[in-house]
Amino acid sequence: MKIIEIKLTYLAEVFTNISVINGDALDQDILTEAGIKNTETFVSLTNNDEVNILSALLAKRSGAIRAVTLINKPSYIPLINTLGVNSVISPAQITVSSILSKIRSGSIKSIHSIIEERGEVFEARALESSNIVGKPLRTLKLPKSICIGAIYKDDEIIIPKGDTIIDINDIIIVFAEKKSVKKLETILSIRMDLI
Repeated sequence: MKIIEIKLTYLAEVFTNISVINGDALDQDILTEAGIKNTETFVSLTNNDEVNILSALLAKRSGAIRAVTLINKPSYIPLINTLGVNSVISPAQITVSSILSKIRSGSIKSIHSIIEERGEVFEARALESSNIVGKPLRTLKLPKSICIGAIYKDDEIIIPKGDTIIDINDIIIVFAEKKSVKKLETILSIRMDLI
């Protein structure tokens, strides 16, 4: 791992087993020195959103396979997704997801707010009482605002199709638009109450 940082002395003392390059990640020569052409993942974590975006784009253009950037301004996130940055780290979204996972109960294992808080991704255990157990997915007539994206069954991840059947204790990953969370509660036969 290599770190590009203007404050070289501090990082070199703290991270003795990591190569620290003194410079600016917006400088093409510094990126070249860091070996950006052979980099699988470039991560930009400064306190400046604009620097993070520009350095991630420059890294991608210079040969990095993936670019991940820290963004503090939620209004930037839709723009970034169109520019080719692979992943965004958003403290605001992480905070919302963490809070949601604490205030929901039932068979929900984890929950994440996504897409500018327009939807939520749930990881839930299929209970015996659930309306989705033992039936082919095509018969469930789920609204378009609810999508089962994956099922973890017998130590295997399955991308579901119409004939896929969910069994008791399968872990399902479900996306639901905000307007459909109550419908999802009914389908899963759980209540997502406040603690």
